[in-house]
Amino acid sequence: MSPPPTRLLIAVLLAGTCACARAPVSRDSDARTLPRMEAMRPAVPLGPPARVEQRVRPTGLRFDVMPERARVFVDGRAVGLARQLGTLLPLAPGVHQVSVQLEGHATWRAEVMVGDRPEPIEVTLTASR
Repeated sequence: MSPPPTRLLIAVLLAGTCACARAPVSRDSDARTLPRMEAMRPAVPLGPPARVEQRVRPTGLRFDVMPERARVFVDGRAVGLARQLGTLLPLAPGVHQVSVQLEGHATWRAEVMVGDRPEPIEVTLTASR
């Protein structure tokens, strides 16, 4: 008659051949109990940690400028002609200095707060005399 599976497992653990045992098993009365679950966890993770994907919403400024050949500046830096900016000028959230200029027209300036959504900017430059 073969020994019960519990006794066989204890015998293997006492022999020190179990790869999941982290510390040597003492030969006192506690050694006859089954190993705790912590001792059965692998020492190295089995795979890469699960990635939590976050959808990053693009944010920035959406320009609608007339005339379209006006130059746009953000934080003192030229970013291009209004017609070349496309649908969204990506910017980090925060306060930005924006100006729109065209020779022969009054310059438009504003401080714009960019949040977690694109901020629309509508500008119509007026001709200067």
